[in-house]
Amino acid sequence: MKSAGVRGELLVAEKLISKGWAVSFPFGDNDPFDIIANREGKIRRIQVKTTLGLHEYPSSRPHYQFQLAKGKSSKTPYNVGQIDFFICCALDSLRFWVIPLTETGAITAKIYSGTDNKNRFSKFEDAWGLLDY
Repeated sequence: MKSAGVRGELLVAEKLISKGWAVSFPFGDNDPFDIIANREGKIRRIQVKTTLGLHEYPSSRPHYQFQLAKGKSSKTPYNVGQIDFFICCALDSLRFWVIPLTETGAITAKIYSGTDNKNRFSKFEDAWGLLDY
């Protein structure tokens, strides 16, 4: 659903602006990044991934799921020359995860709900300071 992705991009842009970043959007869908963020000479290429809400299946724990790859049918991973960060946005709870591309290692990120369900991506929740490095 394209409108969910646009909502996620706008919410991420608002968060970045509130943290002092200048935000630009590339025209069209030709670039691998959704947002360019700039602050004090630091430029970050950001790919925004959005989910409507928590996935609750009988066979697994509740989790947010994000596709960290491009393409509708065959998924192609992003590489370092294309983007610097994923910022994942859950629309139902307005939660954000700032994940460096180098920390992903998968084409799907599952972030489990609840404080007792820590996984490798939970440490990136609201980790906006990572954009400074």
